[in-house]
Amino acid sequence: MPYATPLPDRDRPLLILDFDGTVCIGDGPVWAYADAVLRRVDGADKDAAIRARLAEFLDGCTDAPRYKDGYSAVAELTADIVDADDRQEAYRESRAALATGLSAGVSAPEGLHEFLTDVGELADRALVTNAPLDGVKETLSSLGLTDVIDSIHPESHKPEGLPALLSEFAGDRDPALLMSVGDVYDNDIAPAYAFGSATAYIDRWSHHTGPSHLHAATFTDLYPAIRSWAEHPLDFQSVAANSHAHTRNPPNHYQGNPS
Repeated sequence: MPYATPLPDRDRPLLILDFDGTVCIGDGPVWAYADAVLRRVDGADKDAAIRARLAEFLDGCTDAPRYKDGYSAVAELTADIVDADDRQEAYRESRAALATGLSAGVSAPEGLHEFLTDVGELADRALVTNAPLDGVKETLSSLGLTDVIDSIHPESHKPEGLPALLSEFAGDRDPALLMSVGDVYDNDIAPAYAFGSATAYIDRWSHHTGPSHLHAATFTDLYPAIRSWAEHPLDFQSVAANSHAHTRNPPNHYQGNPS
């Protein structure tokens, strides 16, 4: 499996997958990050209060503040008591724990291996993540997904770094031949949507942040529609737009919700 290399086959569509919250689900890594940050905090009361507020957000409590994702929640909840450099160091510690298997509580979405195997007949599959490679490759292995990912692009610096990577992937091809799938709108969806690529937003907390071609609460809900894109990528966006114009419920071959 190549790492951080452009895909050589420009004749096939490219499915771009986020890692945390998309291919790898579960709140274990977020809690590992929170643990690492809170080790730098003095006071049991502050620790308990932050953990309680983080749990409310992760559990989807309706009155919890909105954050982009669990990592952003930890960063914002501790911003006044842990500086950015220490939080970054804590993040690296938590990813190292993930690499050694010390961070539990992760799984793959149901049926993901079978889905990516199926899609792989039609499109290449690239994992694009802000996480360092250490921890990502070990987790893919533990989840049994190594053989259904064609390339890994770690430390991609989304959202700022994604447009350049999309341009590299597309070359002189139609951007519609790319689809970006992810759970953080600003990182995974907005840059790809602006680039002209297809998008599938996993909206776990029903943020409805902005436009996307597909949205659903889980990745599994999007499988049929993503496969439809892989079959007919150049027609997909117009079909999704027409579906949205007439109904919030997609046609049978688009099981994800058009946004």
